[in-house]
Amino acid sequence: MGHVVKTPAGTYRANWRDAAGRQKAKTFRTKKEASTFLAQTEAALSRGTYVNPHAGRTRFGDFAQQWLATRTVEARTAERTVSMLRAHVLPKWGDWPLGQVDFMSVQEWVTSLSRELAPTTVAKSYQLLSMILRTAVQARLIVTNPAEGVKLPRDRSRDVKPVTISREVFFGKLLPAVPARHRGIVSAAAGAGLRWGECAGLPWSSVDLDRAVLRVVQVAEETHGGILLRPYPKSRAGVRTVPLPGFLVSALRRLRTDAGDPDPRTLVFRDRVGRPLRRSNFRRRVWLPSLVRAGLLGQVVNTGPHRYRAVWPDREGVEWSAEFTTEREAVACVAAKAAGGMRFHDLRHAYATWLVTDGVPINLVQRVMGHEQASTTLDRYTHTPADYAARILDAFTLPADDLLTPDQVTPSESALDEGEEGL
Repeated sequence: MGHVVKTPAGTYRANWRDAAGRQKAKTFRTKKEASTFLAQTEAALSRGTYVNPHAGRTRFGDFAQQWLATRTVEARTAERTVSMLRAHVLPKWGDWPLGQVDFMSVQEWVTSLSRELAPTTVAKSYQLLSMILRTAVQARLIVTNPAEGVKLPRDRSRDVKPVTISREVFFGKLLPAVPARHRGIVSAAAGAGLRWGECAGLPWSSVDLDRAVLRVVQVAEETHGGILLRPYPKSRAGVRTVPLPGFLVSALRRLRTDAGDPDPRTLVFRDRVGRPLRRSNFRRRVWLPSLVRAGLLGQVVNTGPHRYRAVWPDREGVEWSAEFTTEREAVACVAAKAAGGMRFHDLRHAYATWLVTDGVPINLVQRVMGHEQASTTLDRYTHTPADYAARILDAFTLPADDLLTPDQVTPSESALDEGEEGL
């Protein structure tokens, strides 16, 4: 049992033993304060929720380093975490004792960050702080997580819906605008619903052109140090077999012929010198210029001999233009400066939307997309069409009388009225 003693200085010291049997003490100004604290401490020891009142002196920065050392995550995830910790979290909280971090301080920090950073960055910085503090609670260094309940700025980028194009636009405009050697990877996203990492990490050993299927078992993960090939996809459901439509089989056959019977371990999609494709380079050099040439991003107009006008919108919707002597320069300008446009990932969205629209059961779409839950497929890829009212009414175009068989007799209204008595 703990006890309270009066010190020579006239204060009162609460004495107790922690869960490990170590003697602990804390001094208070009055006996009542010491007794109250001791009662709370003994109750916490009894419930198994005891926290050493001196543990909160540990500096946040020191504990964050311990937390990092205990994590087992992918290289790219670890790289992003360290970068965000150094850039946004430690400058504020590094020297703070864990026990002094409070709710209002965290809320003020989040509000301050939101004035300078994008909502997504603010949210990720907050989530990192909260994750570390939650671990400190589990380590019995603090009683509660002071970051719980903090209000974050609204991320309006989530309000922007993915761009979904029709198959007519894909085959008639976009695919012809893509350089021939890169049509295979664009076709893989639109014809098999592969994510970028699944495309970039696809080896020939996973492609069976005779059976027209491919198997997703490996993904490419980009880090500052290079591209890592991870021998498993995003989730367990990500390991899957996907049937290949004819246009994708043809594109892959051309690539294999050009590669000259490649080694099965060789990646299907590579740069000119055989290295794995980098997403940022592909987006800048191939994807955005292709959108411009297809008329899906900005506009390039031939205004005369050796004269091309580039027209593009900025993030505020203001339209800009410039004159160039070659089409290539005009396309490059729009690709570099235009805001908006499709993402490569939107091809995966289009693939799923096409399947759902054609009546493919959701559970099958879920399987080829590699989703863990069917709800993910439903939430992301089923939309209310503009002509939804007409479609609903079309379901009832057949007159009700025609649904009755000849031997059925409609009861009289009086009989129906009698049958309702007592209801």
